[in-house]
Amino acid sequence: MGDAGGIGPEIVARSLCSPEVIAACRPLLIGDASVMRAAFAYVKSPPNVRIVSEAAAARYEPGVIDLLDLANLPPGSYQRGRVDAACGRAFVETIRCSADLANRAEIDAVASGPTNKESMHAAGFTQYSGQTDIYAEMCGASQYYTVLVGGRSRVYLVSSHVSLREAIERVTQTNVEAIIRMADQSLRDLWRIERPRIGVAGLNPHAGDGGLFGREEIEQVIPVVERLRSEGIDVRGPEPSDSLYWAADQGHYDGIVGMYHDQGVIPLKRYGYVTVIAGTSIIRTTAGHGTAYDIAWQGKARSNVMEHAIVLSAELAALRRQVASAG
Repeated sequence: MGDAGGIGPEIVARSLCSPEVIAACRPLLIGDASVMRAAFAYVKSPPNVRIVSEAAAARYEPGVIDLLDLANLPPGSYQRGRVDAACGRAFVETIRCSADLANRAEIDAVASGPTNKESMHAAGFTQYSGQTDIYAEMCGASQYYTVLVGGRSRVYLVSSHVSLREAIERVTQTNVEAIIRMADQSLRDLWRIERPRIGVAGLNPHAGDGGLFGREEIEQVIPVVERLRSEGIDVRGPEPSDSLYWAADQGHYDGIVGMYHDQGVIPLKRYGYVTVIAGTSIIRTTAGHGTAYDIAWQGKARSNVMEHAIVLSAELAALRRQVASAG
């Protein structure tokens, strides 16, 4: 259900009543029953909530939501619409529970509600930069990555939450190669694309324009692209990022490698993007936005991105099942 102080419970409640979500999967809701009952009050025709003590007890009946109640946020124990340590502790417990169930194959995939790292740090979990780190730890994954999914684009970033100056410094042959290889592997593993087509964005305007606007493309990107193409990876570029995203929208690429945060995030904001973990044993998605404390618990939050996250997790799980049954 995400961070109880934010919009997570509300958008999860709305999502679980979406016809698209209902058609895509059999949802098991994990969180606190008192919080979720309050969130379902924002739904016009709320479903019945059935409390279960374990995943195996879920019945997945029409009009009923099975809720695995962790009972970790009693009324009055937390503040809405703000950073709160109690919420941080509770959502870490929820994340760990969902990862444990996925590791034991009691559920097929996870779609997690938005969380807030300040609340998590306030609760004492300062070793994590976000919820992705917890899922990776629960899977024992050391090399994991976040994929941004919006429209027809799947975007992999050479750097993310760093300054622009540091982002430029991270455009090295080593880092560019690692991300291209991660993109190729995850497109095969998660989306089951036999030979993924990957487009690489340039760092500078016009991809450097032959060195006129910078030499990063010439020195750090082109040698990697040429080397990986010789290995059989279908990777092209560097291309001007504005042209590259247009080409991806037309279906010319299965994945895009972007050089820094805004180059990848801004084009996908128009869709309301979803994030996916690559490099872990479990499938996990989440909405590509935050907890929106300023509108939390006011009935204003839209659930469309969370719905996309749930449907995508179900689609990826179905692809994995198909491969397992065929093999």
